[in-house]
Amino acid sequence: MASPEQPSPKRIAAPAPLPPLLRLNDDLLAEIFLRLPALADVGRAATACSAFHRVITDRAFLRRLRSIHPLPILGLLLFSSIHPVEPPHSDAPFARALQRGADTSFTFVPSAGRWIPVDARDGRVLLERESMSGDFAVCDPLSRRYLFLPQIPGRPSAQRRGRLEPFLVPTSDEDAETSFKVVCVVECKPGQLVAFVFSSATEQWESLIVDAGVQPSFKFSWSSYACGCFYWKVTGTNNFLVLDPRSMEFSSIDIPSDHGQQDSVIVEAGEGSIGMITLYNSIISAASDLVYTVLEIDEEGNNMWQFKRRVRLPSQYIFSFADAMDRHLLLRGIPWNLHIGSSADELDIGYFSVEFESMQIEKMCNLKHLLYAKLYTGFPPSLCLPSI
Repeated sequence: MASPEQPSPKRIAAPAPLPPLLRLNDDLLAEIFLRLPALADVGRAATACSAFHRVITDRAFLRRLRSIHPLPILGLLLFSSIHPVEPPHSDAPFARALQRGADTSFTFVPSAGRWIPVDARDGRVLLERESMSGDFAVCDPLSRRYLFLPQIPGRPSAQRRGRLEPFLVPTSDEDAETSFKVVCVVECKPGQLVAFVFSSATEQWESLIVDAGVQPSFKFSWSSYACGCFYWKVTGTNNFLVLDPRSMEFSSIDIPSDHGQQDSVIVEAGEGSIGMITLYNSIISAASDLVYTVLEIDEEGNNMWQFKRRVRLPSQYIFSFADAMDRHLLLRGIPWNLHIGSSADELDIGYFSVEFESMQIEKMCNLKHLLYAKLYTGFPPSLCLPSI
């Protein structure tokens, strides 16, 4: 009798081998992505698969990426929104990506009135209520998250006279991803500055009274940030007021006397040193120049400002400083013919970016009105995580 046929065992197909890139560990992937020639290439890699996105959006990786690629300029903070950088500016593609992915008019922030953007840093925007009453909020236009800040005790920030513009403090490597600080400096008494500091960790304001050695009712320029400190030009003097947000201590630095009556801003000069860019407008020759100097120490240990270079600006404008952030300077250009009878409706106010290291000048946009404006910089949306 023939034995019954035994069913042959089923063969289980071997899993398909992983593509070579997916077999690499995260450290090797990070090194590969850091060597990509352009920031846009890194952004495209982040959208390729979840493994790549995990590596690229790691905070340690983004810190290294930022040291290689300057943050692109995504737009201007204007009266109630972020105005995108326009072509042919080299960062215009990043600005378009922001417009597609973010709420650049802050409509997600509840309000009984309009919010005015007053500062931006690390993906966050500091808003103040339109009435300038000292009511603040911090929001993230990409994740559409926000936080209302409590009122400063005594509401000294509502006093516009004697108040320096409030600002966000850059986060350090040790800070949590969603932690931040806001500083508002007020001259509560003649010659006495008080710094109010809000921390998202405690959700409270702390005050620090400092004798900054300023004369009562002096006026200050807008702030710039370099090498861990904020700098304000004291109008009509040869001094900058300096605030170290880590120790919350004020100090001052002197600049050459021939720079005192000009617009000047402090910038990072590399290797932990600071530089100064000074703007010269000549009405006689209808020309404008930027002069770049670096603070160095001579053989006797004295500070000295060393001239580095002079750059000629586009000839059809008279310029003024508007902001400085993340290796970029923001210039506002008013056409020279504004002074010879042209109608304001016929004129375009030009806004220009200047990259510190190369001194490359690019037009960002034209606006019909002379507006308060600040730079909004950041990684493209594919490289961003929620910051609040």
